[in-house]
Amino acid sequence: MGRIEESVEIDAPIEAVYRAWTDRVSLPACMRGGAGRGAAATEVVPLERIAWSGGEDRTGHSGVVTFHRAGAGMEDGTRVMLQLDTEPHGLWDHLVEGLGFTDRHVIDGLAAFKADVERHRPGLAA
Repeated sequence: MGRIEESVEIDAPIEAVYRAWTDRVSLPACMRGGAGRGAAATEVVPLERIAWSGGEDRTGHSGVVTFHRAGAGMEDGTRVMLQLDTEPHGLWDHLVEGLGFTDRHVIDGLAAFKADVERHRPGLAA
């Protein structure tokens, strides 16, 4: 089983980041939590964490995303921390994971999420 742990700092308040995460349909299913391919949310604590398991279709796949205030003020940034546990099935999955493509996919997804949230944040220059 592989574990991927990544985080990103976003220049937006936690409420906006959490809302964007839960509304974002373009996130990979493995990152949304409870969306797609039979995944099911196992825990949802608004503005704090979302945990999920892959369900019957993706046994061995699970994850959790947590949201943390980054700074002293309510309007400061947010740190998003993502942890994914994956269990490759078959030669192709093992190859993809072994070459680091899964990690790269997660890193790129978080970077795109950050850029999108910051681009749409009121009061920030685009």
